[in-house]
Amino acid sequence: MNSKLKNISFFVVLALLFLPLVYQLPVLKNTIKPLNGAFPKTDTVQFSWSSWFNKSWQANRTEIQKNNLNIRPIVIRTKHEIDYSLFNEYHMTDLLIGKEDYFFSVGWAKSRSVEHTLNSDSLNDYLGKLKVLSQTLKQKGKYFKVIIPPAKEEIFYDKLPKQFALENATNDYHLYCQLLEQNQLEYWDLLEYYHTIMDTSQYPVYSKTSVHWTKYGAHFTLLRLLNDMQDELDIDMASIKVKKLNISKFAEGDGDFETTLNLLNKIDNTDFAYPIYEVNDTANKLVKPKVLTIGDSYYWAMKGSWQLPRVYSEDSKYLYYYNTVYYNGMQPSHNIKELDIVEEFKTCNAVVIINSPHNLDGYPFGLQHDIDKIIRGLQELPDAI
Repeated sequence: MNSKLKNISFFVVLALLFLPLVYQLPVLKNTIKPLNGAFPKTDTVQFSWSSWFNKSWQANRTEIQKNNLNIRPIVIRTKHEIDYSLFNEYHMTDLLIGKEDYFFSVGWAKSRSVEHTLNSDSLNDYLGKLKVLSQTLKQKGKYFKVIIPPAKEEIFYDKLPKQFALENATNDYHLYCQLLEQNQLEYWDLLEYYHTIMDTSQYPVYSKTSVHWTKYGAHFTLLRLLNDMQDELDIDMASIKVKKLNISKFAEGDGDFETTLNLLNKIDNTDFAYPIYEVNDTANKLVKPKVLTIGDSYYWAMKGSWQLPRVYSEDSKYLYYYNTVYYNGMQPSHNIKELDIVEEFKTCNAVVIINSPHNLDGYPFGLQHDIDKIIRGLQELPDAI
């Protein structure tokens, strides 16, 4: 090896040795994409003679240096990429990889293939009260709807691993629909509706590497819901329609399980569609209804259209698992215990309950404890004319 080549090799190796230090520079901190998922910072142990002599302070400083490095996301993504690509190993507890590398939730796949875990008597008792609530809401001129978005395990059941492929006819999904029917509650089971959509859709309605519908997939339900709400309430709401579709690789929550894997490269390189809406909210006498939405994570893709603040009132709320309150406006989220829930139902114009059919463990997540007082509060209101 000639001297010139030796010098080049020396400086290349030297640069690689100092690369981690360069990435630690504050000016480059914001150029590194942060990790997805829960990666908490290491808490600091306060220095004391006791922590010094038992070496807990020294161990804590080492842990901080290791876990709080700016370069840590690159190191972790590199390790995850090697584990996934070479050894088919991944660092997620709920991930189930099916045929053709379709991603599913282990918990939701189990819910499809096992006998129901819900207590049928308790669920029937709750749905009986929900029927009274829905009738009272209608009597007071308010809108009510139960929506069951299709689970990915139902849409792509043929991609599930063999041990999860057989559906149990007595699972929570079937029990839920059966008791909704028995109690004569109005609901949308959207499974067949989405099978029809997917027969003609050019773009993914469900992502291969996500467990939810895509934003494009969710917008079909969003438009249907807004039209139905306007018709039933007999009001003029801001009209919303798709102006165009932006086409790109997945972003904004699509491919949620894949992003949580924290890999260097994308698995799903499909072209995704992102609706760009045209909202007509300038007409006279438009009504912005106050809407209470109670549901699971399937609603995020509908809420994430960012057009709802121009359609719903700012005081509209998303009661996530009937636990955390998210506003239609810019107010910070908080626990539902901080709400006067009876007053919220009395002052709303619409109530929408939306839950995936295989995510019913714990359903209705606490609403059953408040439903009697909510009904009593609504009964104090005058009937709609």
